[in-house]
Amino acid sequence: MRVIANLFLILFLTDGAVSLFDELFSLLSPMPVLSQLRTFLADVVILMAFTVFQALGIDKRLPKRIFLPLIFFVCLVPITAWAFPSLAASRGYGLLAALLQLLLCLWPIYNLRKLGEPGMIMPKAMFDGPFFSLKNTVVFTGISLFVIPLVSVLLLFATANSFMQRTTSGFMRLGPGGVYMTEKVYQRDNRIVRLVGMIHMGEKRYYDDLVGSIVPGRTIILAEGVSDSKKLLPNRLDYGKVANYLGLTLQQEKMLFSGRLIETLEPEQPSPESRARSITPRVDILRADVDVSSFRPPTIGFLDELGKQMKQSTTSMQGLTASSALSAKYMTPEIQKVILEDILHRRNLEVIRHLKKAVPGYDTVVIPWGAMHMPEIEAEVLREGFKLQQVHERLSIDFRKVLKAKSEVGEKVTE
Repeated sequence: MRVIANLFLILFLTDGAVSLFDELFSLLSPMPVLSQLRTFLADVVILMAFTVFQALGIDKRLPKRIFLPLIFFVCLVPITAWAFPSLAASRGYGLLAALLQLLLCLWPIYNLRKLGEPGMIMPKAMFDGPFFSLKNTVVFTGISLFVIPLVSVLLLFATANSFMQRTTSGFMRLGPGGVYMTEKVYQRDNRIVRLVGMIHMGEKRYYDDLVGSIVPGRTIILAEGVSDSKKLLPNRLDYGKVANYLGLTLQQEKMLFSGRLIETLEPEQPSPESRARSITPRVDILRADVDVSSFRPPTIGFLDELGKQMKQSTTSMQGLTASSALSAKYMTPEIQKVILEDILHRRNLEVIRHLKKAVPGYDTVVIPWGAMHMPEIEAEVLREGFKLQQVHERLSIDFRKVLKAKSEVGEKVTE
């Protein structure tokens, strides 16, 4: 137990030092390797904190006055960042947290010096006494029954939010009140590109707000939507049961933009003079996605079987269970690579191709695509010289309304 406890102290100090250096370097020139190391250390320290916390209830020789403040800090930082995103987004928060973590390292040093030990490593002599105490274990277990479930749930949400934000480049966020989708507005000269992170199902108000934000002008919407001209998918994905169960609205049902549907972009874009002479502001809508026939057989088979399972499930929960089981079956490393390349990278290349053709002929290009697509699309927008100007956030799934809907479904079942 002494080795584990000392390892936690060393990692706590190391994590604080790396975090401080990462924050300082980010002010000048960010170092991705250092940020990755910081993330790894933070995850390890959290796991170690839970291990040491459990050990406090087993080994009475571990000084609680030394470890509890450190464990509390380890849990509090990610929970605070999740609960207060505006605070976490500020540069000062990360720097302050790193400084506080290093200052907390003085606490074990102070306590150990009172025992005549230099540094923050607990000596072997501290572990010469009795290992177990029934009173210590009973009291600690009683307290843990309330503390551990609450902290575990909060950390789970904080971890899920961190994963969402990393994999979507900040276009999707999990907050205490629900799921938020982000829109980022970029500008280059007099051209504007709006990247709108989307989700398959959400609040009706969420879709209405987005549709209402499209102002007629020299605007084009590069819409998402895989076609199936050869009928290769007899069973298309249907999120209707899940949406009904959660009291949500499907994206394809409510996100109906007003505009002129076009099949292709004209090869020769209008000149600035002809744009200036245009007297009828309008919105063009172009499906800038691929056809199922461009997917490889493993992807087509996976999507068809997934749609079949969701269709045959009698309840929404059965549909979710069947989908999870099917995903596990197909998610071998080789097949996973093929599927992800087809449903993400291949489609991203298609919308990027249309984006490059649309920018010369339109003042505003709107791309309302799934949040998982956005990192690659955003990277291309930045490479084209566009600069981030604005960030908008919309609540797409309200947890309170979801709980209310599930409660109403439960009441109908019991009647």
